[in-house]
Amino acid sequence: MTKSRPSVSSFLSTSSKAQQTQQELSQAMERINQLEQELAAQRQQIESQIERDKIQSAVVPIKQILRRSYKSRREKDPQAFKELVHSIATYGFRGSIWLQRLPDGQLRLIAGETRLDAAIAAGLTEIPADIAEVDDITAVKLSRVENVRRRNLNVIDDTEELLYLLTLVLQQSREQVKKLLYRYKNTLEGNSSIDPQIRTTIESLFTEVAPDLEITTFISSRLPLCDLPVDVQQAYNAGQLEYTKAIILGRIEDETKRKELLRSTVEEGLSLSALKQRLKSASGRTTIDKIEKLHFQIQAINHKSIHKLSIEQRCQLKQTLAELEALVQQKLQELESLEQE
Repeated sequence: MTKSRPSVSSFLSTSSKAQQTQQELSQAMERINQLEQELAAQRQQIESQIERDKIQSAVVPIKQILRRSYKSRREKDPQAFKELVHSIATYGFRGSIWLQRLPDGQLRLIAGETRLDAAIAAGLTEIPADIAEVDDITAVKLSRVENVRRRNLNVIDDTEELLYLLTLVLQQSREQVKKLLYRYKNTLEGNSSIDPQIRTTIESLFTEVAPDLEITTFISSRLPLCDLPVDVQQAYNAGQLEYTKAIILGRIEDETKRKELLRSTVEEGLSLSALKQRLKSASGRTTIDKIEKLHFQIQAINHKSIHKLSIEQRCQLKQTLAELEALVQQKLQELESLEQE
């Protein structure tokens, strides 16, 4: 029986698929080479901050790796992550992740969270790692080496990492650090005072790990992002909101109104000014009610109630009222700015 010859269309189709496969292979290899160059640059930068005898290379079981107490990368580009998983599954894991050896011998992630997640998704059970003998503060500073090279760094991620680093350096809780930062800003504006040593520590840290970020900008524009409602954070992390809109939506305490405005902002692509206008018409009365309530609460502070306070409590009350006065002035300025828009 005579074999039928393949048709021209079949031959061209096979040839086209081969060319496509070759092109995909070339693109994958190019991406791998690019990643290896980035990892080499990262390694060189990290090694410049650690003594060589404090770094050890090893292949580590993934199940032994502890995650950090904060999340430094909550959103991932789905396509880029898929390509990374495919690359690892096809060509193996290139480079290494960075781990910190804790005093009890356990290993905690410093840098390489996305690559670690991709290795897990690719089915790996162990991974090459460079293990550093460093303290917690140094570990977070090293983590920022990876953050700085990111092209699409999430602002919330970066803010959370800086805030966590401040808790370590100042040896204060997250909420206490936030209060100190607001006091720092009020001090610069002449409305409060702060311990000179704490002020120096804050300024030195930003100079070292975030030299391009103004501290006052971090306090005014970044800190509010850390306390956004879950739905607003999710929309921001998904790239559906700019952080300026996220901050405004996050201030809406009425959940029903916030969800409605969030939906409108995402689906209709509302501009910042349009969002402000809708918010102004939707929640003006609620805001006024809250201010009036606060007004009555302050009026209720009389001579008799103050007389019952200790000297320390009176000082604290005086300081709180001074800070409240400064905050009221700030809000008045914001209102004036909105009226001029």
